[in-house]
Amino acid sequence: MIINKQDYKINRATAKVTEWDTMYCQAVKNIIDHGELCENRTGIDTLSLPNVNFSIDCDKYFPILETKKMAIKNTLSELLWIYQAQTNKVSWLQERNNHVWDEWMIDEDGIYRTYEPYGNEDPDREVHVVDVNNAIILDKKAKSKIEGKTIKTAKFFGLKYAGTIGDAYGGSLSKTKEFDRNVLEPLKNNPNDRRKVVNLLQNQFMKTAVLPTCVWASTYKVFQNQLYLDVSARSNDMGLGNPFNITQYAILQALVAKVSNLDIGRLDWHISDCHIYVNQLEGIKRQLERYNILKKWEVFIAENSDQKIERSYVDLLKQQKIVNDKLEHEKYREPYKEIKKEIDTNVLALEHLLTRVVPTLEVANKTNFYDFDNSEHNKDIKVKGYSSLPAIKMPIAA
Repeated sequence: MIINKQDYKINRATAKVTEWDTMYCQAVKNIIDHGELCENRTGIDTLSLPNVNFSIDCDKYFPILETKKMAIKNTLSELLWIYQAQTNKVSWLQERNNHVWDEWMIDEDGIYRTYEPYGNEDPDREVHVVDVNNAIILDKKAKSKIEGKTIKTAKFFGLKYAGTIGDAYGGSLSKTKEFDRNVLEPLKNNPNDRRKVVNLLQNQFMKTAVLPTCVWASTYKVFQNQLYLDVSARSNDMGLGNPFNITQYAILQALVAKVSNLDIGRLDWHISDCHIYVNQLEGIKRQLERYNILKKWEVFIAENSDQKIERSYVDLLKQQKIVNDKLEHEKYREPYKEIKKEIDTNVLALEHLLTRVVPTLEVANKTNFYDFDNSEHNKDIKVKGYSSLPAIKMPIAA
């Protein structure tokens, strides 16, 4: 059948919703249905559940969401920023066109500023500056550095921390050398060692970390020549952080397995505080709607003939054209807006399943973890065959 001017053969083996999308969507629905409303430091409340777990068979599939588009380059560069470059400098990411940590960067005066999450209450407000012990510095006040935003808090870390996120993530890892000493070396010299643990949340760095590390512990186990990875997150926001992190650590597992001459095993993920920010609920609900539409078409494709599938697709395109023609006229725009959204999602979902190939992770054959390319256009680590429904923009809670 013809889809977007290309000829495709219907493949029912690949026209399926991924196991990871199913796990993820079930988890966020459970949070929406049963989560407790909680206040937190950001000023944006969350719906939260305790002790949520995922068990992902990375030896069978590569976990990356298809219910929305994932930014693979950002996922990869942040991973290598932490574990390979082991730096706290945000410029390392910015040089690779990754701006996910810009909100947490300490300003050039050594002060980390947070901002009011809603509205523009008072852009000229001044606040007292505190030190890393949260004691007020009497002769120091701070104003907003971002035009139009109202400052909420200000903490002085010192000029040596300017342009960094303090001693967190790669910043602490560079000092402890745990990744080399506890993981890479034992995997080559003593793979049955039971102390292959990395701890990114250590007491000596808590005061000088802008944001205490969220994904804080990882434990490595070799079983039947497969590398198993167990990861703990003290806190995971499901709108933005969790999908990013799951894909990221699946890549890390594959890289470590490659340099250790091991196969890939299971990835187990534990979240102590699993939450959705209330200002991300609209985006999450849209993703759940997409998931339900994808599951509907998955069943339809499995149970019907090629001819019926093709007729249904052609009928959808006709409906889409009728609605688009209606929207050319102003009087129809409002009543047809929701109809257009539903039809467009159905078209995209059906096209996605009918043209889908199984995404795979391809890793260059290296024996040294630090030899993997970490440039913006990484040549050593590629996700092949990835396709998805469009990205869903969600606000950051800093």
